[in-house]
Amino acid sequence: MNVLEHALQQEKEARIYYEKLAKEAPNAELRTIFTLLAEAEDSHYRALVAHRHQPGAARAESNLLEASRNIFQQLLAQPEDDALKVDVDGYLRAVKAEEESIRYYQRIADQEPNPAARELLLAIVEEERIHLNIIENIYEFVEAPRSYIECLEFIPRESL
Repeated sequence: MNVLEHALQQEKEARIYYEKLAKEAPNAELRTIFTLLAEAEDSHYRALVAHRHQPGAARAESNLLEASRNIFQQLLAQPEDDALKVDVDGYLRAVKAEEESIRYYQRIADQEPNPAARELLLAIVEEERIHLNIIENIYEFVEAPRSYIECLEFIPRESL
């Protein structure tokens, strides 16, 4: 199985998953988070497409990917998770899926005998780390107004 095609399929499925959650989200805040996550998956997909032009990308075949399962296919197949749609912290499930994806590609890269496939897998690991950072930043951006704590020392007495 071609390493890059496998990674691109993972990104497509992740985008579909987040778009589905955005559509079903009960409030604007969650819709915003899941829409931003879907857009982040799309930009990550485009970043991976750029690797197609790397020397050796076409030869980056791996038998280790054959037995693997797509993390987001599993999430799509699961019954609806109401907690994920209602609770903003359900977003942490998305972070865990990304972290699992990083560990998965790293583990495959460590075991891969084909040098071209190993090099591409390590590049995908780096792309996944960048993507995880983007996802964490999206969450912090959306959560900032909710987690802001004012210092009583600087609040006018009238507001107390």
